[in-house]
Parts: sequence; C-alpha cells; structure tokens
Amino acid sequence: MPDVYGNSWPHLPVGLLVWLATTDLRLWVYGLRPVYGLFRFLHLFGVAGFLGMLMLIEVKRLGFFASSSFQAMRLPVLTLMNSAFALTVVTGLALFLYDPVGVGLHTMFLPKLVLIVLGLIHAYGVERTPMMRNQSLRRLSAAVALVVWTLVMGASTWNAVERPLNPADVHRVDPRVK
Repeated sequence: MPDVYGNSWPHLPVGLLVWLATTDLRLWVYGLRPVYGLFRFLHLFGVAGFLGMLMLIEVKRLGFFASSSFQAMRLPVLTLMNSAFALTVVTGLALFLYDPVGVGLHTMFLPKLVLIVLGLIHAYGVERTPMMRNQSLRRLSAAVALVVWTLVMGASTWNAVERPLNPADVHRVDPRVK
C-alpha cells in the first residue's frame, strides 16, 4: 500500500489512515455524500479567497504599488483572509475524512501539510517579531510567504492529478521490451 503512487516518498502512516477510515466520524462524513460537491466547492472558494487576499497583501509588502494606501482596507482584508483560511481548513478536514486512505497516501499530501504548518509559523511567529520592522526583512518575508503558499497550491495540484498505479500493470510485460 505505501507505494500506491509508484514512489516511496514519506506519507502519513497507513495504520493511522486505516484506523481513521473506520471511525464513526469518518463513516458519518462519508454518509454526507450528497454534500461532497458542496465541500469541494467551498474548499476551492476558501483557497481562492485566501490566496487572492494573501497575494494582495504580500505584493504590496514587496514594494509594488508604493503610492497606494492599504491602511483603511487592512483590517477587513485580514478578517476576510482569515475567514477564508478557516473555511479552507474546515472543508479540507471534511474532504480528508471523506477518504482518509485515498487522500493521505498521495505523494504530496504530507509535504502539503508541512508547508501549511510552515506558512502558519511564518504568519503567526516570524511576522510578529520586532525584526519585521526592517523594510528589507519585510520584503524577504513577503517573498517567503508567497513561495510557501504557492508551493502548497503546487502540492495540492499534484495530489489532484495523481492517479494510483493499476496493480494489474505491475505484472504485465511491456510488449515493446524484448
């Protein structure tokens, strides 16, 4: 099972995923199949809102649009961005619980979780330190945030298009190889 996607990259423990797949909570979430599409839509909606507002903030911090003021919109944008992130996390958990084994064994699922944690540490740890008063460090920090969250999206995209190996293909011989 660990090499279901044809590689031996680290992933969440199979035993944990199997246990989670058989819990009452997972079975309840799986019973919500008619709203699965709604969960996916809300997840993508939350991701789009979060990343859009994050890009707005970080591009401004990089020094673009220097003549424009962001002060009046700062609090509402941060509130919306945090709300979009919360929506993304809640719906992401629901989507994970819908199929923990299928989702948890994807090649980039664990790296995506690590990147999300790094992004949160960056936002709530690094960004709030006194050294962030330095303009150069603020620009570097904005670039780091953009890179981390872009990598999260890249990992998500990788997971969305990745398909498991067909077990029958393992035993077939390629007719071109003699």
